[in-house]
Amino acid sequence: NGKLHHIVFHGGCPGNTLAVSKLLEGYDARSAVALLKGNPCGTRGTSCADQLAKGIEKALQSGTKD
Repeated sequence: NGKLHHIVFHGGCPGNTLAVSKLLEGYDARSAVALLKGNPCGTRGTSCADQLAKGIEKALQSGTKD
């Protein structure tokens, strides 16, 4: 259905990843990618949100529903 459910992070800042997971529950996957992609964390050049966006994109491209 194109909606995000049961988002789980492995690693990252527990407070932020839990908040992102709660906020995106039921959210449209493509809209989430547009919102999260490219958000940096300090000088790392990426972030938990950016990595989630990349994972969602990969799942959308492969047709994965999990």
